[in-house]
Amino acid sequence: MAQTDLEKRWERAGLTDDFIFSKVFLDPVITKEMIHRVLPELPLGKVTILNSQQELTSTHDAKGGRFDIYAEDEEGNRYDVEMQVVNHQNLPQRTRFYQSSLANDAFERGQNYSQADNAYVIFFCCFDSFGLGEQRYEIKRRVSKYPDYPYRDGETTLFFDITNLRQTVGPKLQNFLDLIAGRKVDEADDFIVQLRQRIAHVKQDRKWRKEYMQRTLYEMDIENDRRRAILEGRKEGRDEGVDEERLALVRDLIDSGQTKEQVENFLVNIRKFSPQQAQKYYQLAIKK
Repeated sequence: MAQTDLEKRWERAGLTDDFIFSKVFLDPVITKEMIHRVLPELPLGKVTILNSQQELTSTHDAKGGRFDIYAEDEEGNRYDVEMQVVNHQNLPQRTRFYQSSLANDAFERGQNYSQADNAYVIFFCCFDSFGLGEQRYEIKRRVSKYPDYPYRDGETTLFFDITNLRQTVGPKLQNFLDLIAGRKVDEADDFIVQLRQRIAHVKQDRKWRKEYMQRTLYEMDIENDRRRAILEGRKEGRDEGVDEERLALVRDLIDSGQTKEQVENFLVNIRKFSPQQAQKYYQLAIKK
């Protein structure tokens, strides 16, 4: 990919790009409003951004957990907010890792376990995380034989499918999800105005632009190596022009009730397919 193409990618990048997402929500006021829309029942005070894209490890040889956005409110509750474009089929395991990282970071030496604050992991996904057709999934631990027993360990995980059109969330949160997905939004919403201004500010920052270019080139090298390995390992006779992961995404979009135009617009504007690729994968998904 030439440098000019990287520049175009930078200009097109929106909130589904985790780099843009993490820089936009470095603004604590914007992050507070986003959390409030996700969890309107919480009495949020001041929100502090602890670090964006932070690596957390419990030991020197432990796997690091990179948070897109890591925040804390005045009550000490902690929030990990993630943008997830590709379904790697490992979200439950990743959730377990993120929650344990939040817990390790929250406990101070000598602190009683009962004094632990609440931890929220929030995923905004470009797919249905569990294939059950829901727009919002809330995960909490339960006692198996007594699901109504109040097992309060303070951990909550939320998954949102931004491609879902059921509109089962509140109107303010829906407007935010529509913006992420590139759909029509209520432009009179002050939060939408703030987000658009913040995105423009991020795009104008030369340091972040350079960081994005360097990171993107590095990730492209890794992705190209992965693709070559996949191609070399494919069984004879398999259609080598088809990425099964992409095809599964398109099937999920169709199954969620989206029209051909909506699917192709999402693939082009959010997943950065070419129009030809979007048409190709839509037709393949319909045939299969």
